[in-house]
Amino acid sequence: MAGRDTFQLRFAAVVASAAVLIFLFSSQVAEASRMMNLCSHTPYPSLCQPLVKRVRNPRRATHQTIQALEVKTKLALTEAARYKSGNQEITTCYETFTDALYNLANARKSIRKRNIMAMNTFLTAAVSDYGVCVEGFIDKGQVNTVQNAAVDLRKIGSNGLTLSTLIR
Repeated sequence: MAGRDTFQLRFAAVVASAAVLIFLFSSQVAEASRMMNLCSHTPYPSLCQPLVKRVRNPRRATHQTIQALEVKTKLALTEAARYKSGNQEITTCYETFTDALYNLANARKSIRKRNIMAMNTFLTAAVSDYGVCVEGFIDKGQVNTVQNAAVDLRKIGSNGLTLSTLIR
């Protein structure tokens, strides 16, 4: 009888150890998968992937997305400046792009300081700025390059906000 009890105890210990190892391994695999494919979590992965190639760190990916937004917003601002006279919607976009650049610069500074809450606030403000631009064109039924740029900027900003939720 004693041999049978010892066998049952050893068997239970082996099963418990195996369960713990499986749990630990599966959580590490899930974490590795999350880190390897950050863009799969975003609403617009096709816009995310070119910006954060080979980046597995969510903080770095968010930072790169903010930097890309700054560059693309400056280009959109230049485009809006060319056509703003005589078109109220483009003038509004010009102003909101200027505001977005301010918010993006502050978001970039905040992420460097590891102040994720402030970074999210500024990034949300930039996405809102792009939305104001897009809404003006929708209300007037216009479609042009400035509106298209604002739509893409809003999508990339949304991706940045999603990436920021992965920061630990």
